[in-house]
This record gives sequence, C-alpha cells and structure tokens, in this order.
Amino acid sequence: MTEDVSPESVSFTVPITTRFAEFVAQALGGFRVLAADGFPEEPIFAADFPFKREVEAHRALPQSVGAARMSLLNMLSKTSQLLWDNALDHVRALETDVLMTPPPVWSPLTLSRTVMENVLIHHYLLDSSIAGGLRLARFAGLWRTDIGHMGKMADALGHPGATASTASTDARANKLLADAGIRERFNAKGKLIGHEVDGDNARLDINITEQAGKALPTWIPAPYRLLSGAAHGRPWMIERARMLAQGTDDRLVGEAATLMTAAMVVFGSLEVAVTTWQNYYGADLTTVRREMETRRTQFPRQAAAMVNAVEA
Repeated sequence: MTEDVSPESVSFTVPITTRFAEFVAQALGGFRVLAADGFPEEPIFAADFPFKREVEAHRALPQSVGAARMSLLNMLSKTSQLLWDNALDHVRALETDVLMTPPPVWSPLTLSRTVMENVLIHHYLLDSSIAGGLRLARFAGLWRTDIGHMGKMADALGHPGATASTASTDARANKLLADAGIRERFNAKGKLIGHEVDGDNARLDINITEQAGKALPTWIPAPYRLLSGAAHGRPWMIERARMLAQGTDDRLVGEAATLMTAAMVVFGSLEVAVTTWQNYYGADLTTVRREMETRRTQFPRQAAAMVNAVEA
C-alpha cells in the first residue's frame, strides 16, 4: 500500500512514469469492474421509485396512448443501457491508452470526455427528479435529433439504402410520438425546437455543458470545458504539452496531471451513472456506491505519495 500524502502538497505537473501509468490503469480497471459488476443478476424495480410509478401511469392511460408511451419508455431504457456500455468501453480503452510507450499526451482526456458525455446523456434521460412526461419529451428530442444526424450522413454518403432507412425511421418516430400524445413545439419560423408531454417541455437536444454543471459532482471543476479543449485540439490547451517538452528530444510530453484529471472524471462520471440507476429503478447499489466513493477519495492521496516518492 502506498503511503498517504496530501495531494495539495504535491505537483502532478511532471512527466508520466511507467510506474505511475500502471497505477492509474489498475485503478481505472478496478473501478470499472466494480461499477459494471455491482448490479443484481435479476433486475429489481422497486414500487416506490420513478420507473415503476411511470410504468403504472402509462398503463392506466387509454390503451393506444399507454402502449405507445410504454414503447418509448422501453426504447429509452435500452438507450440508457447503450450509453452505459459505451462509457465502460471507453474506460477500458483509457486503461490501455495510459500504458502507451511513449506515454500519451492528450488522448486520456479525449477518452474520459466520451465517458463523461455518455453518462451525462444517461442521467439526462433517467434523472429521478423529473416527471415522467418530461422524461419522454427529452427522449423524443434526442431521438429526432439523432434521426436528423442520420439523414445528413445518408445525404453525404449519397447512399439510397441509407436514405430510405432514415426516412422509414423518421416515419416510425412521427407515428409513435403522435400515438403517445407527444406534441411538437416550433419557433416563430416554423423550426422544430422541442416537445411537450403533459405540460412539460424539453428542448430538441441536450445541452451538455448545462447538464455537466447540474449532474457532475462539484469536486470536478469545469470538466466539460477542460476536456473539450483537449478533445478539439485547441491551441490554448495543447500548447502546454510543448512547454513540458522543452529541454527534451520530444515534441510533446504528457504529464501526470493529465492522467489524474482523466481518472477523476471517469470516477465521478461512473459514480453519477450508478447513482442514477439506483435512484430511477430502485436497485440497491448502496454497497457499490460506498466502495466507489472510498476508492475515489483514496486515489489522489495514493497518487500523490507515488509522485512524491519519485521526486524524492
């Protein structure tokens, strides 16, 4: 066990060592497995949690409307699972990325940003604090936005089959949303801007920056802005790696602080996702959440002790 040292007393603005990279990779892998394997083998939907209440509310509606809303809720649940699986896949990729030789520079932040974005959309859909109508309105907007992206891609490729498939999906969405009683909202120029369900309005697509401010823990400072600077290759951000490379034969040098940031963003994101699952579906994940918190709080001190030992 690495001796605890206060993270505030150690600078992580140092090059990445093999030992430090291995430590981070192991921590990420353990955290991912803990999060992925913490769910009960059989799904548990507690009666006093939003999912069960919303199912009962949909089934109490006239048959055609209730059936359409249940179809949308099932699609929403499958989409949230897809987002979760994709987030875990990128954590797995990050575990390998940090072990590269020579060490990575900005790719860890790009991978962790994908984890964070998937979790933010996951939370946007399953947020236990919102009404069931707003949940469906949010999903309707995401679905229609994705169909729009599919259409643009089909047009760019000039592929008749892709265009026909997108048109079919669009028609299906129009019918299902209408059957569910979901009203489209337009601006003064006639442009679709969102949806309304039972008096609750949602915009056409998620605002990731806004969602990051609401859903992520406050101990992750401005994560979306920071990670976007790296992912989009903005000079103000990536210039730092050139400065660290001065006096070496390398053009860019990755630093331990980058791995620390990537790991903490992943830890916080996965904690949000697991909490969201529990609060919406009612599965008891308290033990898993407690262990995740313990590992996350220990990580900076263990990392600081390792860097401090190397510097000494």
